[in-house]
Parts: sequence; structure tokens; C-alpha cells
Amino acid sequence: MKVAIVLNCGAQIVRRINADKVICCDGGYLYSPVKPDILLGDFDSLTLPEDFDGEVVQHDAVKDAGDGELAVYYAKNALGADELVFYGVLGGRYDHTLCNFAIMRLATDLGMSAKAEEDGLDIYYLRGKAQIPTQKGETLSILPYGGNAIVDCSDNLFYPLNDLLLTPSDSRGLSNVSLGGKVTVDVKAGGALVFRYLRLPC
Repeated sequence: MKVAIVLNCGAQIVRRINADKVICCDGGYLYSPVKPDILLGDFDSLTLPEDFDGEVVQHDAVKDAGDGELAVYYAKNALGADELVFYGVLGGRYDHTLCNFAIMRLATDLGMSAKAEEDGLDIYYLRGKAQIPTQKGETLSILPYGGNAIVDCSDNLFYPLNDLLLTPSDSRGLSNVSLGGKVTVDVKAGGALVFRYLRLPC
């Protein structure tokens, strides 16, 4: 099951949401382009809409996890999700952005795929092998997250990465360029964030 999680980023979501179920985290409801199936949070940034007829999952304001993290667990345990797509990962507070990368990693720890769709940008958290569709000339950055990563990614990239060790203290995977077509990224050890900057039609 594909589940979309809309985070409270403080700005309107412009990407089209296409998923089996949509969870809005608290104030993310205000910025979602679609009506969610589930509202989840402690509701410190949203007054529950009177006309909302979906499921409400309310948590105590005094808790040990953010709404986004709780939504990841809910998607896995209550909905049986195997694919998560996040919206609103960027924007808002910088510390929230870092936590949002962490919950993308959490999703893969729980056996789900994790992708974020932002304005003009796709972000993937990867372990193992995945194919990423690209257009010629798009910028692709592959950065380790949570420690070192060994990445093999030699097809359709201007700068091949052949069993390359990427560390959190270097920028070797920054600003590669797609030659067009699908790029296969194989994260053989560790985990990596892949940023694909979309080349949008004029």
C-alpha cells in the first residue's frame, strides 16, 4: 500500500498527491491539496475542522516523538504500508527538516520505501538498489546519511561512482549530472539521500 504523509511545512504543497491513503500531520492539513483520509497529531497547530469526516488519531501534546514519526509508525502498523511518499519535508524550521530526513530513514528501517516529493525536487532515502528516472541535464546529488555509505552508480551519470566510499565529512557525491534515462543507484553499505532536481517543461 502506498501512503502519503503530509507534514506541517508552513507552505502550500504544489506537487500532485497520488496514494492509496493520505495522512496529514496536524497543521499539514492547512497546506494539503487533497482532503486526507487521516488527521494525526497533538493538534497544537490546527483546530480540528468541524466538517472533517475522516479518521482522527490524536496524541497527547507531551510525547517523545514528533507527529511525522508517529505517522510513519501508524502507516506501517495500522495501514500496512510498504511505500511512503512524504510532502513538506523541506521548508519551515531547519531542525524539522533534519528530523524529516530521519523519519525517511525510519521508514526504510521498518521495511518501507521512502521518497519525498517537493517543489521541483524528488528526495529518496536508499539502502540497496533502486532505479531513479531522470531527464538529461538534471542535477543528482547522492549524499551519505547516518554514517558512511558505499555507492555504485556508474550508468547514465557524467561522474561515475564505482564502489565509492562516501563519508559524512566529504562532498564527493554532490552535484552529479544525468545523461538521461534511468539511473541505477546501488547503496551497498549504509544509507544515502538522493536529491533529484527536476528539469521541468518550459
